[in-house]
Amino acid sequence: MKKFTLILVMMLVYSGFLMAQTIEDFESIKMNDFGQGSTGKTSVVANPDKSGINTSNYVGKFHRAKDGNTYQGWYATLTSPINITTNRYVHVKVWKPRVSPTDFKVEGGAGNSGDTYPMVEASEINKWVEVVFDMTVTQTPASGEYVKIVWIPDFEQPAVTLTDDIDIYFDDMFANNDPAVGSAPVQVIENFEVIPINYMIDDPINDLSYMTLAPNPNVSGINLSDYVMKFNRDKDGLPWDGFWSKIADYSSAIDVTTNKYVHVKVLKPRISPIKFKIEGGPDGVLEAFSTADQTQVDKWEDMVFDFSSMSGAYPIIAFLPDFSDPVGLANDITIYFDDIRLNNDPTPMTPPTQIVQVDMNGATGWTLGARVFISGALGGVYGTWNTPGDNPNNEMADPDGDGIYTINMHLADGVAAFKFFLGTGWGTGDPYSGGDRTYNFVGNANLIYTWGVGGVETSIRDNKAGKIQMYPNPVRNELNVNSTSDISKVIITNTLGKVVGNLVYTNNKTINTTNLSKGLYFVTFVNADGTKSTQKLIKD
Repeated sequence: MKKFTLILVMMLVYSGFLMAQTIEDFESIKMNDFGQGSTGKTSVVANPDKSGINTSNYVGKFHRAKDGNTYQGWYATLTSPINITTNRYVHVKVWKPRVSPTDFKVEGGAGNSGDTYPMVEASEINKWVEVVFDMTVTQTPASGEYVKIVWIPDFEQPAVTLTDDIDIYFDDMFANNDPAVGSAPVQVIENFEVIPINYMIDDPINDLSYMTLAPNPNVSGINLSDYVMKFNRDKDGLPWDGFWSKIADYSSAIDVTTNKYVHVKVLKPRISPIKFKIEGGPDGVLEAFSTADQTQVDKWEDMVFDFSSMSGAYPIIAFLPDFSDPVGLANDITIYFDDIRLNNDPTPMTPPTQIVQVDMNGATGWTLGARVFISGALGGVYGTWNTPGDNPNNEMADPDGDGIYTINMHLADGVAAFKFFLGTGWGTGDPYSGGDRTYNFVGNANLIYTWGVGGVETSIRDNKAGKIQMYPNPVRNELNVNSTSDISKVIITNTLGKVVGNLVYTNNKTINTTNLSKGLYFVTFVNADGTKSTQKLIKD
């Protein structure tokens, strides 16, 4: 489908349960813009010219700002590396309104490739052409595996001569060991495709409903992905407006023999019934309403559909996200949906939580109370490489003064590159010799790093733990406390410093934590003589 490996059948631990099959997540590699000027940006759009060598439905779009840098482009950190030793040629289809150099780089391996230009530069405009890069002929020949790619599709030097912004399109990035145009891919980097979306609209004259891939309008809660499907719902449409797809021709049929529940994330401006249908298998057709009614508007909600009465593989799916009969709309509305997945758990998803810590003890220049930030290609409210100090969401906290700084984040699944900074600005970065740190986030995570040192620990650390014992940690419903101190009060605060629990302690040895949300907290024990000690606590 896309990326290096087909991830249509995969096993992921996400929000506490097992994901058995990703039917469609509408995602592409994360394209991080740089040098974009005032209006430059990268997105995924419908193919504006389905002709010649590229008739695919979706492509990448690069809006090139006339005031952008000569090197305006984007980079991506890949889940699976490109092996340039095995596959030395990178192929890309491009559509450009002018002739100009293109540039491709690989980074993060045993040295960087540097600027690499096509073996034959594209000389035609307003037409899909394939350019091929030999990654071994630069001044710094590339070899081995690389997890970072850089794409500069309009590398005009020494200065940009544009008087207006332009749009450039690109598609079907892959690596192989054949320099011939039209040769077969070996490692697919990205093709931007999703399952075919066939509209279920019976009245094309009066019903102007349509669907298109779009940026996520609300990167929060259970859905932190970049791209989703947008459904413009015509008020004159029919109750069963939606789409169907024969996914077996594209990937894998849905097998409900073991995994019985389909999950779909939706964001809607009104409450209405939602249906999902599977057909073409041994038990015929089943069109099911969601197991629970929609409860929220303008927020992402995981809707679950029960197919436990059926067995076998089903090649066709259909989705009806607004099944009000009659439709009852006075105006058109916009609905979004994402992440169509199959598993054997009827429980709706909850947001993943990633707790990231960095131990500053012994760091050169660090003093108690100093500010520490994280910045990187983190997405959502955390942004893409914000200058340390500019984004308040990226400041880490050390309220108990043990030198271990913590941030509680909600990140989308995937590889993210990031770095720690002591103070504001770019000149205070972690001196770790490996440069940017990377981690493949999948669901919940508890990570701790040491300033200036490589490697990651997958459990939180607390230098003050042990003076008063509290367990289990992580905790669910009941926290046990074991101490010889005369504790008089227990104060629980979140990572923002807000008090969420203020208890008079009567030596009953337990604290009820049922009402705490999942995440990181600080538990302060106040003794009868006024002395205090604080420990970190994770609510699971």
